[in-house]
Amino acid sequence: MRAETVALRQPAPFPAIPLTLQDALEAVGVAPRVRRAGPVRSRGLVWRWFAFEATWLAAINAGASLVVFAVALTMTAAGMSFAVATELAPPIYRVLNDGLPWSALALFAVAVLKAGHAALDAKAPRSTRIAGYVLALALAGAGLWIEIMLGYASVVPWMLKPAVWLAGGETAARVAAVNAAAVSYFEPVLAGAAALLLAAKQIKTGATRRAPLGRKRIAFGGAVLSLIALILCVSAAWRHHTGADAREGLSFAIGGETLSGRDSAYGSLFAPGVPCHVSSLFGWRTDPLDATQTKLHQGVDIAVKAGTPVRAIADGRVLFADADDGLGNFVALQTRGPAVVNGHMETLLVRAGQEVHRGDVIGLAGSTGKSTGPHVHLQLCPGGHMRDGHFLCGGATNPYENWPALSALAAMSCVGGPRTF
Repeated sequence: MRAETVALRQPAPFPAIPLTLQDALEAVGVAPRVRRAGPVRSRGLVWRWFAFEATWLAAINAGASLVVFAVALTMTAAGMSFAVATELAPPIYRVLNDGLPWSALALFAVAVLKAGHAALDAKAPRSTRIAGYVLALALAGAGLWIEIMLGYASVVPWMLKPAVWLAGGETAARVAAVNAAAVSYFEPVLAGAAALLLAAKQIKTGATRRAPLGRKRIAFGGAVLSLIALILCVSAAWRHHTGADAREGLSFAIGGETLSGRDSAYGSLFAPGVPCHVSSLFGWRTDPLDATQTKLHQGVDIAVKAGTPVRAIADGRVLFADADDGLGNFVALQTRGPAVVNGHMETLLVRAGQEVHRGDVIGLAGSTGKSTGPHVHLQLCPGGHMRDGHFLCGGATNPYENWPALSALAAMSCVGGPRTF
């Protein structure tokens, strides 16, 4: 029996990379050519979540849609009325407001991971890596905005330091104005984006041909909830934009008049253009009169020229107007919010029991009490009260944690000015 002879011909030119047996067989036509896949491109977590299909994932998505739907309901008059009637409103406020700082920290963490992934993923196209950097910057910016503007300091007080120096100047006034306009859309945009993403994913799941019937039904239910939530979010954003909420006296967990409207009741400590600067922050510090001791400074100090008129930052009733060993001549004003304390004045121009309005002059700045120079001590006391003729703060809070006080500080026009007076 005669054996057939197979001639092996060397490809021309010979490749730099040595041929495997499979390559050689394909080259001479003994084995069929196998189509090689192109370079593997890296996919992000959102892409993988959108592409992956499983019944357990469909159930998780449906649960997320239910949460987004519940949040969207709080942006409607009927939903908020129901939440108030069933006493669910306080827990909703607490979860949203207390959870936001941690959500912002999570955004920072995701931004760092995204930037690191874009830097280390050599297989990804250049456009994909640039998009990753842009997304990381957007996430970090959103986290920073939340931390600064939405009550961050009570949870992560160390975040206060980078932002506090903006207060009392033109920059802070601009930031406050932008925030007042943007904060009304915070919840509708955030919840609406989540609803849109979930709806797209669940519609895709429901349209998959070979998906089990149970998975399709779960996805359909989640898609319905997501689409309704999306409609409610768009409606809420439109109502905020047209001012319908303010006209009808409605308020929501986040946005509308709940945050941006309250600061309108507060004004500046000084007349516009008065040279001043923040000379000492809230918190633990070395005692300026005794360098061997560390004490808690329960307010912020605003250095200003002696004799500068000090104004009431809000309407209220004077609880106390007298001298004290520590704060010198100080005024405690009970407002609709916390009691406001202004200390170290050289002269008091109001008396206890007097009703004052925002902008009224209550005294002249000085350096009385324990003081190293002319300034005004600003302190907020949510539990401030009188006992036996003395004012008791009941626990001071950082003025920079309070949005109205921050707005008032920003309105002081402490632009430039000398550092000493």
